[in-house]
Amino acid sequence: RPIIRFFKPRSGYFLFHVTKKSVKTLSVSYGYDRGKPVDRFYIESFIEKYASDVKGSCLEITDNTYTAKYGENRVTKGDILDINRGNKQANIYGDLQKIPHIKDNTYDCVILTQTLMMIADYEAAIRECKRILKPGGVLLVTLSTLSPVWNIKHHMWRFTKASADYVFGKYFPKQNLIINTYGNALAGQAFWVGMSQEDLTPGELVYNDSYFPLIVTVRAKK
Repeated sequence: RPIIRFFKPRSGYFLFHVTKKSVKTLSVSYGYDRGKPVDRFYIESFIEKYASDVKGSCLEITDNTYTAKYGENRVTKGDILDINRGNKQANIYGDLQKIPHIKDNTYDCVILTQTLMMIADYEAAIRECKRILKPGGVLLVTLSTLSPVWNIKHHMWRFTKASADYVFGKYFPKQNLIINTYGNALAGQAFWVGMSQEDLTPGELVYNDSYFPLIVTVRAKK
């Protein structure tokens, strides 16, 4: 296991270096093999902030991790959508770009974490999410700004706050959108080289710098 040392240069930013130089990452699974991925700290912070929106009939992609964790006893129905029919956790199969078998105005909440970056026509997916939300329903989205590309065939896009403002503003009223960023320069470097949350201190994680985001978050209300 490489020894990771931190230092503070004159600029005031904390940086790190690994004592044994390598062109390869410390992890080939976003840091899961070292602990919890850095980006998950921000994803969960966002979902926790809007946990009260996770209620009634909910839809999540691939699994229902966040519906179960943050919905508590407010959720009456938790559906799982996946394009992969081999996923036995899912109870609905389909492509988020076109899911006509889900009726209009079905869900109170749709949770979409780190998904739109892998969808070719992500605007079609946004339109479908809006369509299947009930009036007053909420779409909770996280988007990657900085991330390793382990799924080379499917990682297609990266987002900024400006691009999220633009595209979600096409489908939701501006007053119904809350768009923010999470992360900082150190956390971004750590995530990039495969470090985990456990390699950083809580203080190094909780600081957010809009110039160096790791993820963009969107709360969109229909």
